[in-house]
Amino acid sequence: MSPKDRKYRINITTKGRTALAWAFVFLFFLFSFWGVGFFFSLVHAMLVTATLILLSLLESKIIVKYFLLRRKNFLFYFLNVVLIVLYSWLSVNLAFDLTLFMKHYLSISVPVHNDPATIALPYIIRLLINTAVIGITAISCLQKNERENMKIQNELKSEKLDMELRYLKSQINPHFLFNALNNIYSLVYTHDENAPQSVLKLSEMLRYVMVDCQADTISLEKEVKYIDNYIDFQLMRMESCPNIKFDKDVQNWGFKLPPMILQPIIENSFKHSRLENNPQGFISFYIKQEGSTLTFTAKNSIRSSSLALTNTNKKNKSGIGLQNVRKRLELHYGQGYTFETKQEQNSYYVLIKVGA
Repeated sequence: MSPKDRKYRINITTKGRTALAWAFVFLFFLFSFWGVGFFFSLVHAMLVTATLILLSLLESKIIVKYFLLRRKNFLFYFLNVVLIVLYSWLSVNLAFDLTLFMKHYLSISVPVHNDPATIALPYIIRLLINTAVIGITAISCLQKNERENMKIQNELKSEKLDMELRYLKSQINPHFLFNALNNIYSLVYTHDENAPQSVLKLSEMLRYVMVDCQADTISLEKEVKYIDNYIDFQLMRMESCPNIKFDKDVQNWGFKLPPMILQPIIENSFKHSRLENNPQGFISFYIKQEGSTLTFTAKNSIRSSSLALTNTNKKNKSGIGLQNVRKRLELHYGQGYTFETKQEQNSYYVLIKVGA
């Protein structure tokens, strides 16, 4: 059985269990008033079951979703108390109105007692039933949310392992290492005073990928340091001084983000701008961190040949690297992120924003 088939089977089983549970509730109330008459018992069971289903939906879709899962515990308990009291009162009165309607207009013999002492007992019973339904619904929603969180965590672990292998093979690939070592050799050969610093930068990059990236998140300071070193090595292989800017406006360098989440954007900018062969080329990076929000933008020139290739391959115009970035952002931040790409006449623009 394929994973897709197993997932479909699990969904059917979950829905089937819910349907069976409500069917059992319906049968319970149906046979509870069986001695009064079949028609009255049927209508009463349908009414009670429908009100309980509605109560469960209100609890799961509104109260649990917008209060309990967002850790607004006081409002969650307060609203549940109000809901149970009012909903029980309304449902009891609705049931009595229904019995009066069936007695007077349908000439059906039903037990009708409107005095307060008689209404009190059904009201207490309905309070208990509604409390049980709300409790079971809230627990079920929490369990479902926990299962979804576990699924996301497992996907994150799988994605993290895949990321480590991918970046060890591509980001720090033999071609990059060859260029970096060749540049360092040239500096050493010419007795350039920058040679020791270049060795240190390459060592920091290797340590970042092989050691620091083992963590689920990394500080913004280390991520930016890696990008700075990467840009420096790219500049070493260019004779002229290209138009490259990396502006930073950071309040908290300890801000956490997934490791290597920005690197594919950096690489794509260098790859498609082709600064070494394009005198009019440019690359501009800007990163801003304020409060709990991080914004990163990248804009680079695109040569006419690259633009034509992009337009003829619309399916993959965002590139595998950008697709992986989007996937990782979704895994880490859910809906709490923005990822936009825009192609202009001779430039390409990327925006990433995470946090509140």
